[in-house]
Amino acid sequence: MPWAKPPSSVSPLHGVHADILLEITTYLDPSDILHLSLVSSVIHVQAVSALYASVELQGPEQCEATLGMLQECPATARHVRKLVVRPEKHPKPLRHDASRFWDHARVVSRLVRSAARNLDALQAFEWDGEDMLPDDRMWLELRARCPYLRHIGTTFGCYLPSPSSDLFHFNDLIGFSLTFKDGFYAHQLHLPSRESEPVFTRLWDMLIHRCPNLESLSLAGTSTEPSDAARLCSARWPRLRKLTIGDVVFGFSPPPHAPPVQPFLDFLERHPMLEGLHILGHPGIAPVDLAELDPNALPGLRDFSGSLDHLRTLLERGQTVDNAQGANANAAQDHEQGLPSPLPLAKSLRRICFPEPMQLRELTPLMVARTLTGLHALTALKVTFALQSGYDSSGVFRTIVASCPQLLHLDLTCACKPSFYLESFSRSLRSLTRLRTLRLAVVKVPGEEPMHAGAARIALANPRLAHFALAYIPPAAAAHPPPRALEAGRFELVCDAHGLPVALVVSEWRAALVRWTRGGRGWTRRWVCDLRPSGHPDVVRKGWGELLVEKGPAGEEVRLLAFCIVLASVALWGVAWRAAGYRLFSPAWRTVA
Repeated sequence: MPWAKPPSSVSPLHGVHADILLEITTYLDPSDILHLSLVSSVIHVQAVSALYASVELQGPEQCEATLGMLQECPATARHVRKLVVRPEKHPKPLRHDASRFWDHARVVSRLVRSAARNLDALQAFEWDGEDMLPDDRMWLELRARCPYLRHIGTTFGCYLPSPSSDLFHFNDLIGFSLTFKDGFYAHQLHLPSRESEPVFTRLWDMLIHRCPNLESLSLAGTSTEPSDAARLCSARWPRLRKLTIGDVVFGFSPPPHAPPVQPFLDFLERHPMLEGLHILGHPGIAPVDLAELDPNALPGLRDFSGSLDHLRTLLERGQTVDNAQGANANAAQDHEQGLPSPLPLAKSLRRICFPEPMQLRELTPLMVARTLTGLHALTALKVTFALQSGYDSSGVFRTIVASCPQLLHLDLTCACKPSFYLESFSRSLRSLTRLRTLRLAVVKVPGEEPMHAGAARIALANPRLAHFALAYIPPAAAAHPPPRALEAGRFELVCDAHGLPVALVVSEWRAALVRWTRGGRGWTRRWVCDLRPSGHPDVVRKGWGELLVEKGPAGEEVRLLAFCIVLASVALWGVAWRAAGYRLFSPAWRTVA
């Protein structure tokens, strides 16, 4: 009888259909998709489309390596649907010749042009440069080689493109974004001139006349100086759903004796399909102007970003002073009785972001509560507070919890001063019973417990949290832009069949104490923290050997204890050896001998 070959061990994922596997990847983070693709070559072939669906490149080294790979591997490049290129941002210290700094945009744009022949499924492309212009032939190749490209983004810095650039030859776009960098204002390019006027004329001709189906438009900048975008207010896109406005709107102010003109309000009223309105920076849109907006405008608004004054005025638009006072009184009375106040956008507004830090004053929590209480459909909130010395910041969070008990996603930052302990935060978090994700960045309070211990308290207080992130930031004087974190952690909660928390998957990062530690970027550790008590029957008891090699805090304590025992043993052995040697060679011992 011939010997039978033993069956090879095959992963159970090999039998999963490719469509089901791709559906699974939609619920995973990019890092988890990468780990899944490394299980085997069969899984890698099936998951490569999700792994390379969105590619974001930073710095010349990463751009050259990845774009070169996409040029040489058409089978991988055909899965890229979104490509973001940032050639002048360096996540790591520079290792190349500084003389090539001004040539990065040209080199990277030529690599994009060469890889464009393989990017036949590309749908969105974004060029995020700082000052230098890309090679104009890049836009020509993208337009000719990528038939599905419908969303493009670019930046204007120290130099403007030529009016005859291929950037202005795209047709039927559904998304366009333009960001003005610091060099655009430093060289006075925001002022009308013979050089800039033809460029913006070609830009608006492309968007208004050749892109009638535009769905997303973003005009953002980094300065309070406005740009001449007067033609924007005269445009009309019936399918426009998302609008982002920065510091680049309205250009000129009306003459002193002319009647007030509010073209931006007319623009909003002509676009009833808008679902997202994002007012960033310090634009020329005053909150008082939004009060004149038609009450029936923006009926389907879901996402809003801007200041608290803009949102409050947008919610109370169309009301007279007497009605507003009566409504405020009724709203305050209803708030005391626990009843929600009727607001125009209460049934549609779902996500709110306040990008500018709020300077906490005595009445700010009341204003936040008054604005957010009536939003019954609100599920996501992002807010940043700039704390002053001696302020009870835990009261701010309690106000948010009482105003928005239906939140699913919360992103909270308390900067400038130490805020609250994680223990008190976890107690207040119990009221948000529907919360699924949480991002918290605070200044660490002196005497605070380790981050993983506070994360365990949060997980036990709200076991419905799927995953959350914590970060400790330095007490900077200004909260914008947010400072880099000193310590950060990502946590994923694992529950049993009954919804009870079992374990916490911990991934902590800490900044390096010295410049040469791990490249000066910091170090990361990962482990699984058991949330069940030590006497639980399902908790596996670990011996001393397992504790010595454990990566968690218990392992660190055991290793520290073992190290102290070794030091004490060495010290005792040294003392005994010295005592024995002194007794052997002493004169009294020699006389006796």
